[in-house]
Amino acid sequence: MNIHHGIVEDRNDPLQVGRVRVRVHGLHTDDKQLISTPDLPWSTVVLPTTSAGLSGIGTQHGLIEGSTVVGFFRDDKIQQDFVVLGSIAGVPAEGYHETITDELLKRSPDKGFNDPRRLTKADYKNTPDGVSPKQAPNRNFGIDKGMDEYPKKPESLTVNADGTGSTITEQTLTAAKLPFYPLWTDATDTSKYATGDEPYDRRDTTATNGIKSKAKPIYPFNKVLETESGHILELDDTPGVERVAIEHRSGTFQEIHPDGSMVTRVVNDNYTVICKDDSIWVGGKVNVVIGGDATVSVGGNLKADITGNATMDVAGTTDITGSKAITVVAPLIDLNATEIKLNS
Repeated sequence: MNIHHGIVEDRNDPLQVGRVRVRVHGLHTDDKQLISTPDLPWSTVVLPTTSAGLSGIGTQHGLIEGSTVVGFFRDDKIQQDFVVLGSIAGVPAEGYHETITDELLKRSPDKGFNDPRRLTKADYKNTPDGVSPKQAPNRNFGIDKGMDEYPKKPESLTVNADGTGSTITEQTLTAAKLPFYPLWTDATDTSKYATGDEPYDRRDTTATNGIKSKAKPIYPFNKVLETESGHILELDDTPGVERVAIEHRSGTFQEIHPDGSMVTRVVNDNYTVICKDDSIWVGGKVNVVIGGDATVSVGGNLKADITGNATMDVAGTTDITGSKAITVVAPLIDLNATEIKLNS
């Protein structure tokens, strides 16, 4: 079996079974007039044994346009049926190929071995990757998605603790920023959250409860799953700062700290539905701060057992209405008011 390396250029498998189009080094040319991205054959991707790969059970692969993969041809001599065995991380270079004269060829969607995606679907017109191109006028298909239809990380994120939620500023792409992958903000293909190069200021909840993330990850102990749109899952085994964290691109996150403490921040509305009983036991103190209105509706009885004192300070009016009898029992009842009205 001969092993080959290649670059993924398309993942929009019409059969939706996870196939990708791969341009193989040493076999395919980078000249899209000779073989464009839509003319590359679909390649099967081998999944790990942790994925059932059957009847909708298991996981999909995470390959994207620009991923470097390794595999083999099942039809060794015909070389049309490529099987992807895995992906390879590395340190992206500014160019995609170095010639025998040491010329570094710059990355471009016009060349193979690169992320071929354009800004919009209309931008493929009159290119080798579009419908009915000059090199294959009878071909009635091409790349059918532009970058405007793909997930991207937010350009910036603003989180407010005043009840107005979070604001996501999405990326604005220009042709000058293509090809999109690899992202040049990263020194390597490894997530910055795994290497400890990304600050965790976004998880600062000082404004509400004075808690900051304890994250101090050291490579290679933090296992990170980071997605295209900016979701993050961390299983951090860094000695002394072991954590588990899951974060949505909006800024909502949940993080378990090294001592077992857990911080949850929901940047917009939060809904919890419990269809049967619910029990909460707190061994220490409980502080509840509500910036807006609060309503508690009880369908049955309400009972409060207080072993200490009870204090209620109301800045506005206080109304207590009972449809039946109201009983107050105490050794001493002290009423202090400028005026007391008793109506019966």
